[in-house]
Amino acid sequence: MDKSAVLDILRSTQEIPNSGVLSLADNGVHTVARMFYGSSSHEIPISELAAARLGVALADLSWTDADSKASKTLLEEFRMASEAVNLVLTCFSKSETFGDGHRLMTKLSEVSSVPVVKIADDVYDWQSALAHLVGFQEHLGDLPGRQLVVSWGFGSHFVHPTTAHSLVLAGLYSGLNVRVVSPPEFSIMNRVRRQASKIASKDKISFEKSDDFEPSFSDADAVFAANWLRLDDYNHPERHPTSARSYTDWHFTPGTLPKDCVFSTEPPLENPLLVSDELMHDPRNVSSSWLARRVRVLMASMLHALK
Repeated sequence: MDKSAVLDILRSTQEIPNSGVLSLADNGVHTVARMFYGSSSHEIPISELAAARLGVALADLSWTDADSKASKTLLEEFRMASEAVNLVLTCFSKSETFGDGHRLMTKLSEVSSVPVVKIADDVYDWQSALAHLVGFQEHLGDLPGRQLVVSWGFGSHFVHPTTAHSLVLAGLYSGLNVRVVSPPEFSIMNRVRRQASKIASKDKISFEKSDDFEPSFSDADAVFAANWLRLDDYNHPERHPTSARSYTDWHFTPGTLPKDCVFSTEPPLENPLLVSDELMHDPRNVSSSWLARRVRVLMASMLHALK
């Protein structure tokens, strides 16, 4: 996703109310397809809620047995599905191989006969990242010049760093200064760091990396935290707990954050491992509205794709 798309979707999301029905009929859209594989459990209800609020029919045309099919076959199935609808929502991730989902997703628009909303793959999750930015924006106001910290935290459910990857880039596109905080073993991808450095240099903002937990939040305006997996052990999830054992003190409490700092995480909500019970119920924590913001962001993304 590029800078113009990020800014347009953020702007449109702010204009969408938390409830009520809009209509895509004026855009000539009556039927939307969902083509998912390896998606999180939240993606299906989010797509259904977004489609319902936009007044369109949602057909589930998701891939089956994708692990046993060649990319060419998956693309042909996507092409066929796109011929039957006005818009396609898609995400793709394989648990056995890292990067295959992203490579496939980059080719979907080339074979589709209709606009495509790419929700997530095994490298990026732009929808979730934008939902966190909307939460920060609603509490902080204008984002440019603010300090965002994207941090690893201790937990027992190791998720892909997809939201972290997208949030780093989307935050920079939004004019935020961004700091990534993680132990050396749990660093984000090199390609994301390289792209982040280029964006920061071009827009004259700050991107930095730290592996020192305690001092990294003193100037934070917004903090996102997640217990993401170690990419070097992507195919060996049993090793993640051993690698994380030295970092049990990477734990978020109200005292971790500056007074006016906004905090957000996403399911699975790991309290009290990642986040203390006190911070989970702190008014600075906007995590509870993540699902509602996800629906609004997807609605805005569908409208953006049709422009």
